[in-house]
Amino acid sequence: MLSFYIVDDDIGIRKVLSNIITSKNLGRIVGEAEDGPTAYNSILDLNPDIVLMDLLIPGSDGIETIKKLKEAGCSSYFIMISQVDAEDMISLAYESGIEFYIHKPINVIEVLSIIDRVREMISLRKSLSIIHQTVEGLGAKDSTSKAGKFRPPGISIDSILSDLGITGEAGSIDIKRIIEIILHKKTSSGKHFNYKLSNMYELLSKHYYSEIEPEQSSAGVKAIEQRIRRAVSKALQNIATMGIENPNHQKFTRYSTSLFDFKEVKQEMDFLRDKSCYHGKINVKKFLEGIILQLLQQ
Repeated sequence: MLSFYIVDDDIGIRKVLSNIITSKNLGRIVGEAEDGPTAYNSILDLNPDIVLMDLLIPGSDGIETIKKLKEAGCSSYFIMISQVDAEDMISLAYESGIEFYIHKPINVIEVLSIIDRVREMISLRKSLSIIHQTVEGLGAKDSTSKAGKFRPPGISIDSILSDLGITGEAGSIDIKRIIEIILHKKTSSGKHFNYKLSNMYELLSKHYYSEIEPEQSSAGVKAIEQRIRRAVSKALQNIATMGIENPNHQKFTRYSTSLFDFKEVKQEMDFLRDKSCYHGKINVKKFLEGIILQLLQQ
């Protein structure tokens, strides 16, 4: 059963959300708070599966509180609740690490729909954890045959993005989520999974935003694509820089051909050396498939 924590300075809102969760048997309420500092300490202690948090709470607003919790290593899924409609504030909320945004006044159908999506994401995370553990186990059994091959210990999506120098890019979160979705579908389908990037962007957008507002979902698709392309472009630039400094660097030899077309890496290197006026081109699908292959081959 999922555990929920509710943060809102309006006791009426807390009661409404609590009633929805308990009456629909969605999970159990493990705690409530009406301000940021209290919520911060309590959430870190309880580690609930899902946190529903108001944007405008006393002490430390919802965005700042979530940022601090994420920095402290909190693994909860966050749903922001607010009557604020300003696009810049909503964008800041998503950048802080929330999964969805619920508008006040509370709409029962919207709450149920969004919680159901978060439940799917939690299930996906657990499935991928099992897959990753299985792959690690297989890799350990086969370690002797691969002893002479460069293969960093504990490889993960995070470690690859860190190698590429893009963990701080906004698009790195989108890249992780899309790879998780693709991996889940590849393993659950039991066969080769063909997909279009546009479909993956739409699927990820549905995870981020409520289908009740299709125009917001459409905007999300464009934003997701732009963030991912910026992150992949930054990765190409970093790999090209690495190649200029040391073409024999293990990370350069490992990623320059597996995640990119090498001619485009060479083109980016020429651009950085002022030998060309043109950047190297990126191939997002090759980039994603390259990371997936790295994960499955460990």
